[in-house]
Amino acid sequence: MEFRVGSIKEIFDHLHFFLNPKAGKWDWSKQIYKHYPDLETKLQKVKDKKERKAVEYQFFTEELANKKQELEIQKELFQKEWDKLNNEVMLALSKVLEQDWPEKDKLMIARLSLSPICPRYIKQRIFDVFYKEKEYMKGVTIHELLHFIYFEKWKKVFPKTKEKEFNSPHLVWKLSEMVPEILLNDKRIQEVFKYHFKSYKEYRKFKLNNKPLLEYLQEFYNERKDFSDFLIKSWDFINKHKKEINSI
Repeated sequence: MEFRVGSIKEIFDHLHFFLNPKAGKWDWSKQIYKHYPDLETKLQKVKDKKERKAVEYQFFTEELANKKQELEIQKELFQKEWDKLNNEVMLALSKVLEQDWPEKDKLMIARLSLSPICPRYIKQRIFDVFYKEKEYMKGVTIHELLHFIYFEKWKKVFPKTKEKEFNSPHLVWKLSEMVPEILLNDKRIQEVFKYHFKSYKEYRKFKLNNKPLLEYLQEFYNERKDFSDFLIKSWDFINKHKKEINSI
């Protein structure tokens, strides 16, 4: 696992995306404005979409330049701290998902970003981490590593799945964002890194027949024959209730 500082070209598109959610999509802009209140003030005066994007781009370009030294220092710190955990985390994830890491995962990239929202890119084996918090970095890194090995396992269990389904808004992606709270709180992960992992609050709060959605998945996990069995039962359940789940 290699940490490096993301360029403005690498991180701006997703910052712009999260600052300008489409109708009906989850709005993440408040989480960004929490860290950049000056940007929110500037954008309140801008109505034109093209001008708004230009203001955002200039703001984050300047922010990245001003914080260059801090980001480089954090990169070194993150690398040093993560290296203490890397081998144990990778082994624990492999055991939990009953899946060996493929050769391509010998070098994955974690990009330090100005954004508190941390997307992952499955095909490229890259994900972003917020530069500000050391403990937050470890949790995010484990969460994103889970996605990489999870989809390797998924492809073996469901080989006809198209790769585009690993991303939003597809149902396969939605299930992948429900299971981290279940899988990463497995004692084998917790023995390596004690941390209370959570799935998106939208999934944690959602109920089917007055029962929390994640409780159903937790029961499948507790009663599984093996990890493939857990995936099959979870996917059958999610498909059965896809109309309700797609309303989230």
